[in-house]
Amino acid sequence: MHKTNWEMIDKDKSIDHFDRADAIIKKILMNKGITTEEEIEEFLSEKPQKTYNPFLLKNMKEIVNTIIDYINKKKSIWIYGDYDVDGIASISLLMDFLSNFTNNLHYYIPLREEEGYGLNCDAIKDIKEKGGELIITVDCGSTSVEEVELAKNLGMEIIVTDHHNLSEEVPDCLILNPKQEDCPYPFKFLCGCGIAFKLAQAIQKNMGAPKKYLSDILDLVALATVADVVPLIDENRTLLKYGLKKLNNPTRLGLKYLIEAVGLKDKNISAGHIGFVLGPHFNASGRIDDARAGVELLLSKEQHKIKYLVEHLVTCNNERKAIQKKGLEICKAKVEKYYMNDLFLVIDSEGTHEGVIGIVAGRIRDLYYKPTLIVTRSQDEGILKGSGRSIDDIDIYEEMKKCKDLFIKFGGHKNACGFSIEESKLELLRKRLNEEAFKIKKQSPNKFVKTIKIECELKPSQITEEFVKALEKIEPYGMGNEKPYFLIRQIKVDNNKEKVVMGKNHEHLRLRGVSEKYHDSTEILAVGFGLAENYVNELNCPEIVDIVGFPNINEWNGYKNMQLMIRDMKAYKSNISE
Repeated sequence: MHKTNWEMIDKDKSIDHFDRADAIIKKILMNKGITTEEEIEEFLSEKPQKTYNPFLLKNMKEIVNTIIDYINKKKSIWIYGDYDVDGIASISLLMDFLSNFTNNLHYYIPLREEEGYGLNCDAIKDIKEKGGELIITVDCGSTSVEEVELAKNLGMEIIVTDHHNLSEEVPDCLILNPKQEDCPYPFKFLCGCGIAFKLAQAIQKNMGAPKKYLSDILDLVALATVADVVPLIDENRTLLKYGLKKLNNPTRLGLKYLIEAVGLKDKNISAGHIGFVLGPHFNASGRIDDARAGVELLLSKEQHKIKYLVEHLVTCNNERKAIQKKGLEICKAKVEKYYMNDLFLVIDSEGTHEGVIGIVAGRIRDLYYKPTLIVTRSQDEGILKGSGRSIDDIDIYEEMKKCKDLFIKFGGHKNACGFSIEESKLELLRKRLNEEAFKIKKQSPNKFVKTIKIECELKPSQITEEFVKALEKIEPYGMGNEKPYFLIRQIKVDNNKEKVVMGKNHEHLRLRGVSEKYHDSTEILAVGFGLAENYVNELNCPEIVDIVGFPNINEWNGYKNMQLMIRDMKAYKSNISE
């Protein structure tokens, strides 16, 4: 485990005033900038109200009128989206919603390896040959100037709905994107499916259609909002909360069967279940096969077809995990052998499937806490495709921009990027990125050290069922509403190596003990998945530890007990940056 800094958000060193769970919850919300009673009530509400008029989005009125005109004239409408969860859900949402008004409805989703991300000219020609008259993009199109021009030249109308950043030159068509400079919409961080939902809201309002048409598609918005890692604040929080209710009482057969197949039937579906279980199954179809399987699963009403598609997605996800595991092993071995002294990791994954290199980049980034690029062979001789993930304080897009002369193509944002490059230029890219990284480290050494933010210090006796239940009101957790972590100091544990490790491969950690700092007699149980090696080998089984973690209730075989899920731990000493 790489070195970490701990930073206490709450500077008040006294923890005795947190005598009630609600006082701790209020402090957590204040730390998030939620301070007024009205804001707190909205944030914790089971029925949040924060949402905005869809017609505040620039061009919405014209777009709605155009789509309704095509519906009334029974013209051929095509939905074009990306092959990730957001794209799959966005296509499904508009196909589902618009099918209430027209039968002349089709969709197109590109193949990752053959076509790549976004609109492409061959696809547009194909849609035209099949009788397409209107194309509505979802989750893509904001930079597709050439492709939009082609569609228009072929006699089709095209509408772009998207949430990605626009470039200086924008497509010459109607665009629905809150990130347009002069768009007055107050919330800029909807995912692609969120934008598609606002379009559906506006059409429903204009046509006076039943509101049930909207409630029926909230499950798709929840799926995409979590999977696309947009901030879970403001309107996203509202949409997600209502979407999770829909997911927990699923009426969409494809989701109902998938939930059962992955062992979540009797669970309360959370944002975590979407992010780590459901989402990856849809992503897997687009990563290593054809993302149409995901769309078909979400739209189909035929049980035999749904069962086949669920099995297919589960198979794809298992295959994805196996490919990913092998790719991770290859890349980790290369780092350990060749690149441990590098600050910016650039690794050739030796032909690992391009559908998983982004995930591998994220795992390598997490292991070594360094910005990471993973490349693999493309279908074109001598050309590599790459994917990158960054650490908190390094803007990977800006760093890559400094090397733009080396790329055939590249794009991205602060945290992630994608690119293609000639194989012969890879070593020069590694050299230049590392030179820049060492300059950054010289000026700001802490940028390459992971900082874990701690809400406050607690005593073991404060970790109660009441407290855990109160914390549940802050969910759903995710980007922009990160899970709160707490510090318990000076836990004296039974550090017998044989007793603290668990799991089939002895990779997990279980510690029991009491805090010596406050002479608190309440025993704490702390569990750390994958942390046994860190405790035994790196920390050398210390007898007294400081632990940062998140409390939950472990229910098994009819018994309940409180436990702290370990985020990080250190052998006891004064080690908090105040």
